[in-house]
Amino acid sequence: SANAAPMAYSVSSDSGNAASEDSLYSIDLATGSNQLIGKLISGTQTRLDTEGLAFAPDGTLWGVDDDSLTLFPINTLSGSIRFQDEVPLPGFANSTGGGNDFGLTFGCDAALYVTSVRTQTLYQLSLTGSNQIIGSQGALGENISAIAAIGNPTRLYGLGNGQFANGSTDSPNLYRIDLENGTGVAKLIGPLGPAVGDYNQGGLSFDANGELWAITDRRLINNTIADLPSQILKINIDTGEATVVSSTTEVGFESLAVAAPAMCDTTPPVNPPPPAGGDSDLPVIPTLSGPGRWLTILLLLLVGSIVLRKRA
Repeated sequence: SANAAPMAYSVSSDSGNAASEDSLYSIDLATGSNQLIGKLISGTQTRLDTEGLAFAPDGTLWGVDDDSLTLFPINTLSGSIRFQDEVPLPGFANSTGGGNDFGLTFGCDAALYVTSVRTQTLYQLSLTGSNQIIGSQGALGENISAIAAIGNPTRLYGLGNGQFANGSTDSPNLYRIDLENGTGVAKLIGPLGPAVGDYNQGGLSFDANGELWAITDRRLINNTIADLPSQILKINIDTGEATVVSSTTEVGFESLAVAAPAMCDTTPPVNPPPPAGGDSDLPVIPTLSGPGRWLTILLLLLVGSIVLRKRA
């Protein structure tokens, strides 16, 4: 139910409000209530276009900034960034920053994935800044600016942008991104549906129970400033259909981080093999063969008949 929705984090990267833009927020997904935490400041510089957020398996919140082309851990109590912890991201299109509209997520194995709208490509990043293309350049084939991973092995999902810059419809759909075969191709699951309002970009994240959540940026609609609050969505991963759970009071949220990677436990064997014997710490319990069991039964019957005769 919506009342069981968790807390999450997002950045108001497109609010248009100088006092709150480019700030970290905590958000109650059930009600949309959002609380300003603080500006994303590294040294004396504000990170001006943080569009991807994700929790690592160790619980650290990471962000990626499209303006400075940097990756960094974020203090969830203040929104601050330690300059010495920032990782530059060379090799992305437009070295001066902008236009990548990054999506960001961690897998259970701590692998870090990022998408770029500019190149329509899926990458695997290291925390040292190097990147590796998964599949081929442009293999995504869609403008995906938000991704979320779940499970072990990793299953990767992507949220398509709602509109092109000119206001025409882009791809407001849910996609499954192929990691299993290493192609990095986005395969359509289904549209979000008519309940979802027009939006530009968004954020995507699984919660600890495996539910998929999204948030949408609705400040600019049909190429006109509308300043509409962001919608919070719960998405069916089988059909792509979204339910609108709540709306925020602030505008311009383009990222979402709810929990560290979820559903990471592997399934144990149904019938695990018995211990090897001598090398095991467990005692080996002897059992009887079929003939041995029959012999035991006959022996017990014989003893019982002798006892009954003596009592008689």
